Amino acid sequence: MATKDPFEARRKALEEAYFRKKDAQLVDKLKAVFHRTVDRESLRQTTGITDERVLDNLVELSLSGEMMAAFRLYPLIEVAWADGGVDEQEVRAVLAAIEEHGIPRGSRPHVMLENALKNRPGEDSRKAWYMYAEELRKILSPEELTTFRNDLLDHARRIAAASGGLLSVAFQVSTNERTVLEAIELALTHKLS
Repeated sequence: MATKDPFEARRKALEEAYFRKKDAQLVDKLKAVFHRTVDRESLRQTTGITDERVLDNLVELSLSGEMMAAFRLYPLIEVAWADGGVDEQEVRAVLAAIEEHGIPRGSRPHVMLENALKNRPGEDSRKAWYMYAEELRKILSPEELTTFRNDLLDHARRIAAASGGLLSVAFQVSTNERTVLEAIELALTHKLS
């Protein structure tokens, strides 16, 4: 039976503490920068959103135009957390989707999504995203909204299936994941009058 090297364990613990501290410092720095530079008018110009309530919520979340690229992928985090925790397969699937959408590792949007993936997003983020989706229904054409919705749902379904059933053979999607997927689809579907 091999014994664990105490020096290696200590080195690993120090390294993890260092990176946690760096992540926290980065998030604090980003918040400070965004609070200085993000305003409703710049978000209005970048996104086309005109609803003052939605813009206020996006400003509160510190979402610049660059961060909006990450925020539009927020539902992927919701799907990953649907069952109360995130496993390694879901983490890999979310990170792959983020990078497929052109958000490179180490970028501010990538860091934001990684932090949400690690720390479970809050109710404020969820509410803001659904308000954002409501606004997208107003400003996107039906074709654009359909394309956006289908792309997002395709990635979200892959994440839900990532930790599938026994040996991932059955691609089991849990009831909670299905509920989140349905909510995303409904949020991004034009209502018929």
